[in-house]
Amino acid sequence: MNHQLTVIADKINRECLWEYNFTNAEIIELAQHGNTREKFFLFAKIMENATDVLKSLNIFSPEDQREMVLKYRVPKFNCNFLDRRHKIIKFFVTKQNVDIPELRWGK
Repeated sequence: MNHQLTVIADKINRECLWEYNFTNAEIIELAQHGNTREKFFLFAKIMENATDVLKSLNIFSPEDQREMVLKYRVPKFNCNFLDRRHKIIKFFVTKQNVDIPELRWGK
């Protein structure tokens, strides 16, 4: 098992999945070979809880990252924070322009 993936999985386990009993190997397996629903569950937990979302998303393939970022819908809970976070991640993962008023230069 790739050491870097194990480090990422450990961080995800601590920050995003504290209420579950996943091993790091199970997290890696889920991210690499899980079905769409399982991957999206993990993706949403990362989006909503990880301290370094971009690094944590590296547990997924670039194709899976792009697909899930584009399909993700911001929940009503913590909407302002998660909407801004989603837009920033969307910019880095998809290279699409996003409008984040708080981060604009000038008026």
